[in-house]
Amino acid sequence: MIILVAGASHTGKTALAQHLLERFRYPVLSLDLLKMGLIRSGKTALTPEDDNLLTPYLWGIVSEMVKTAIENDQNLIVEGCCIPFDWQDGFSSFYLEHIRYWCLIMSESYISSHASDIREFSNVAEKRLRDEIDFEELARDNRFALEECIRRRLPHCLIERDYDPGKQTVAPLLEDDAREAALLFRETVHGVNTRDYTSEQVEAWAPCNDEFLEAMVGKLAKQRGIGVWECGILIGFGTLDGLGDIDMLYVHKDRQRQGVASCVLRELEAMAAASGKTSVCADVSLTARPFFESMGYEVVCGKTAERRGVELANFRMVKRLS
Repeated sequence: MIILVAGASHTGKTALAQHLLERFRYPVLSLDLLKMGLIRSGKTALTPEDDNLLTPYLWGIVSEMVKTAIENDQNLIVEGCCIPFDWQDGFSSFYLEHIRYWCLIMSESYISSHASDIREFSNVAEKRLRDEIDFEELARDNRFALEECIRRRLPHCLIERDYDPGKQTVAPLLEDDAREAALLFRETVHGVNTRDYTSEQVEAWAPCNDEFLEAMVGKLAKQRGIGVWECGILIGFGTLDGLGDIDMLYVHKDRQRQGVASCVLRELEAMAAASGKTSVCADVSLTARPFFESMGYEVVCGKTAERRGVELANFRMVKRLS
């Protein structure tokens, strides 16, 4: 997966990229460092003040690096001011499925009321050679970023009160989230469940073709579910079936064992209890059985599911709800 962290200067992109590095363990590419490397090495006649010219120049290079990383199944976090708002234009749908974008934007009221905080935190993640801040220019840049994100329907975080753009958000899974959830499901099965299932079983479970993906999107769009987002990225989700039992529960392959699954499962149990259920069932894979047992579920029986003519072992598990 490629994570793009965009935004004007002083919005906390570098600090957020550091947070994501610690969470996902992906390498980080700083466009500001790349920019200064090109300038100081004499590879370009442009200067740090030539942002309007530097952005297409740098992005022309970085976008091809992103494509190469995706083709090589590599992960990367890219952060900096030189990510253009029309960044999607140079990528086909194949590449876009692997890219997540998040733009940090400070509201004008936040800038005017938190000037001292912005100065104080400007060097939290990096020691700047120059620390002068033109707050009028900063407000203008953020206002433009907000207008572009709204116009282009780009994911963004508007910082208005508390400065915590990397916090997790737990919310109902909506119809518009179905495609991202379907992609997460497929990536997780192929990235995690290979510990306990053969490649043939995994491919039967979550085929890598567009027809299956569209079918999964249609299924998820009709189910009640819950999702966990961080920086606009869906990192885990779960759904209930028509009987109010747990149907799906998947966490991003690179966010395992960080409390995401526990959060989703507790929310699903609360939804089931609210609908009047006194116990909840789930058909659980070999991989997920230890987690469900740790959450108070007991095995009722072993089962065999069939997917596209291939058998997969799983378990029916149940938990009484308080």
